[in-house]
Amino acid sequence: MRSDVQVVLLAGGMGKRLGMDIPKCLLKMNSSNGNQSNNKVTLLDICMNKLIRSGFREFILLLGYKAELVIKHIEDKGYNNSNSNIRIKYSIDPNDRLGWGKGKAFKYALMNNKIDYGKRSLITFPDDIILDDNIYSRFIDAHIKNVSDKGSYATIALVNSIEYPYGVAELDNYGNVISFKEKPMLSIPTSIGLYAFEPKVYEMIDDLVDINKDGSIELESVIFPRLAEMRRLASFFVDYSRWLPINVLKDYEKALRVLDAHMN
Repeated sequence: MRSDVQVVLLAGGMGKRLGMDIPKCLLKMNSSNGNQSNNKVTLLDICMNKLIRSGFREFILLLGYKAELVIKHIEDKGYNNSNSNIRIKYSIDPNDRLGWGKGKAFKYALMNNKIDYGKRSLITFPDDIILDDNIYSRFIDAHIKNVSDKGSYATIALVNSIEYPYGVAELDNYGNVISFKEKPMLSIPTSIGLYAFEPKVYEMIDDLVDINKDGSIELESVIFPRLAEMRRLASFFVDYSRWLPINVLKDYEKALRVLDAHMN
């Protein structure tokens, strides 16, 4: 059991770019043509089931858009029924603060004692897929080693390259295109939205995130640069081919195909 780790699921986003008026984490997967029928597994289910199989039992869901649908889904699935040792808490963005950013959502959960100040956290987004059943165990074990060996406060999961979504031209001194590559792979370490925090990071969030400031505040914009400056942010690499980001309809359709093949 991972009793020393709390899992924080950032599940407040919407599926707007996918043309769906539901929380993104409730997208149905492994279904013909993306049919959103009620008996299909969701992105949230894929994420939670993998975490539960890895021994995690304490979950805090940070919710925003149509939070009631996510809560109903959790209850309907019976994740926290009386026969289970799984504990689930919810932190719901105030109605007038939707879209205030992950930094404010995280701090709000700390302020309301949803996130335990005394425990390390595994933070992830249940809106992408990693094709590795042991990813969360391997990641948290690597983080614990980083804390022990290097004094890290946090660890971030990365892929070592990313497909650039546009065509790229190389020019000569006269403005002539001398080479062109469509959607090249760029060797840039890129975050996949999987983090681990020690309690010291919560202190930084308290200090650096002003919940009453106008606009959104993101952990990635405020907390990670400071951790990097302090040399307290460690890395963990995931094979790019195992990561299925789902941002637009084309990504979603690809993920459905890959999952169907992966499951068969």
